[in-house]
Amino acid sequence: MRPLDVRVPLDATIALLPEILLCAGAMAVLLLNAWRHRTAADSRLAGWVAFWSLVPSALATGLLWAAGAHAAGTPFMVAVDGLRFASLAVILIITGATILLSLGYLERERLLAPEYYALVLFAAAGMMFLAGAEDLIVLFLGLEVMSISVYVLAGFNRGSVFSAEAALKYFLIGAFASAFLLYGIALVWGATGATSLAEIGRRLPGPELPLLGKLGLALLLIGLGFKIAAVPFHMWAPDVYDGSPTPITGFMATGVKAAGFLALARVLAEAFPHTAGSWQPAVAGLAIASMLLGNLVALAQRSLKRMLAYSSIAHAGYLLAALWPGTQLGLSATLVYLAGYALTTLAAFGILAVLGRGGERDVTLDSIAGLARRRPGLALALAVCMLSLLGFPGTLGFVGKWAILAGLVQQRQLVLCVVLVVTTLISAGYYLPVVMAAYMREPLAADAHDAATLSRPALVTTVLAVGLVLLLGILPSGALASALQTAATVVQDASAPLAGSVK
Repeated sequence: MRPLDVRVPLDATIALLPEILLCAGAMAVLLLNAWRHRTAADSRLAGWVAFWSLVPSALATGLLWAAGAHAAGTPFMVAVDGLRFASLAVILIITGATILLSLGYLERERLLAPEYYALVLFAAAGMMFLAGAEDLIVLFLGLEVMSISVYVLAGFNRGSVFSAEAALKYFLIGAFASAFLLYGIALVWGATGATSLAEIGRRLPGPELPLLGKLGLALLLIGLGFKIAAVPFHMWAPDVYDGSPTPITGFMATGVKAAGFLALARVLAEAFPHTAGSWQPAVAGLAIASMLLGNLVALAQRSLKRMLAYSSIAHAGYLLAALWPGTQLGLSATLVYLAGYALTTLAAFGILAVLGRGGERDVTLDSIAGLARRRPGLALALAVCMLSLLGFPGTLGFVGKWAILAGLVQQRQLVLCVVLVVTTLISAGYYLPVVMAAYMREPLAADAHDAATLSRPALVTTVLAVGLVLLLGILPSGALASALQTAATVVQDASAPLAGSVK
């Protein structure tokens, strides 16, 4: 395929085709909502239209990726490379899974306002712009489109005070984070006279950043740190995840986190590649704090939903550890771990959604005792999810953690390796009791799990997610090789030991 010059309208349209088609789908859902919006059938129809509107965007992404689309000359505004297309694929998969998990959930909880699905699509469009931004202005606009939609989705259960609290906290903290990010962009522009990531990288040859550049980078890390829920910018996450509708909790824990990390990876790799000494200590500190606090506080949680919320903070620490090397191997590990985390977490929240009612805030270990006797398939899927989040061999979670360790060892960063291994052992203290409760404890009542049944769309989503977690955990070579190839489109370094081991 010929190089695409995004400065030319036709080439820009081709490059942005996935986002354009997704936004068109969101507008179609809005028009449908204006026509039919009163019954459960109307809400279900809006959901299916939203789901199928992802297909044209996915096809456009696949065609551009397969054709080897790339930018002509210096990247401009939006990236045209393998990392962007991989990012779009991850976001589209997360969005599709969220819609399928929501179809039965919204009807059961009587949350029948069909604009829910349009908001999910608009949030996904914001994520796509955020993850593919080649300019700090586009990054900020993508972040705001995503955030405003998710603010509304977090408070979508208007009959729940906890959902209202979640929306208010997320809005206030999100606005605070956006202010940090915008101020950071202004300072980086002041230091370099540019907002293009590639241009910033050229004007900061390193190894030291000027003071204004250091302040701008620090504020960028703070702003994105809020979005990825890294310690100490995590204070909003447990309450917001706990109060939001469960499918939206999964959407935030996977989609918002994935978009934030992919944007951060591109910013560090393209705008600050020669000044790693200025950001690596901060990233390492955030990673260690997130891994330690996330895992230790998760041990004390009784609610499974809050446990998964603190678990997501710990996984933000693992992903920050993957970003620390700033190498091709580190970026490929980030992609593999994000894919495994997204699949596992979506399946876990999908299962959680059928184990309770009214937001699933009261689902505890006692609630799932004896699940394997009444719902063996559900128990097996839940066990696989917990083991993958733990990093047990034979799951994609293990492959992701192994890839992170490989990237750290390559750069001789042993402190992060030790913290990652130790905190993974700590996490066994709250993941394994879930498996034990499902398989080794008696149910509280004979009919304890009779109502725990997945709707057909949620069943298909869960089976596919769990199947991929196991398949790619047992046969990881293709995923690792693809991740390395994708990372090579952004980070150019020859020292990638995994490249030889996965051929």
